[in-house]
Amino acid sequence: MDEAKIYQRIGEFVVSFQWIENRIREIGWFILDPSRKDWPPMPLRNLSGAALFSEVRRLFLAALPNCQLDSELEDEFKTSFATNALLFEDVRRARNRILHSTFIELKAGGELQELLRSNPRVTVDAETGELLFDQEMLSEQSFQQEFEDMARLAFFFNRCYIQLIHRLPQS
Repeated sequence: MDEAKIYQRIGEFVVSFQWIENRIREIGWFILDPSRKDWPPMPLRNLSGAALFSEVRRLFLAALPNCQLDSELEDEFKTSFATNALLFEDVRRARNRILHSTFIELKAGGELQELLRSNPRVTVDAETGELLFDQEMLSEQSFQQEFEDMARLAFFFNRCYIQLIHRLPQS
């Protein structure tokens, strides 16, 4: 087991998420100031991930009719935004779960055998009263699904941004 590669994946995951969050912010900034008269932009800077996404979603859906797209393409963007909102929320939760976890190196004979991610918050099952622990053994492949989801998000948000650049009126 190469723990350096696992820690590298954690870093790559966090940086990739930050890139997506920044792209969402750039979409909002472009809608608010397409001619970029006030730079650097101040709005949207202090919003948390969920609040940022919610505000940019509102801005994007309001700006979309001004882009004068085919009605079919406009509907596809609206539907895709709703779908990607759910995907973004899943990835955002995964990011928070990872960042707020403790990483425990399990060693035997002086060598690392496993790396355990453990959320220090223990929850209680509402029905059974049983304690629930959020833990997993990590490997280099641990974040594969999240990386695939972030790739889909990056592709979608880039499409949104490019459409706005080319179709949103500057005035």
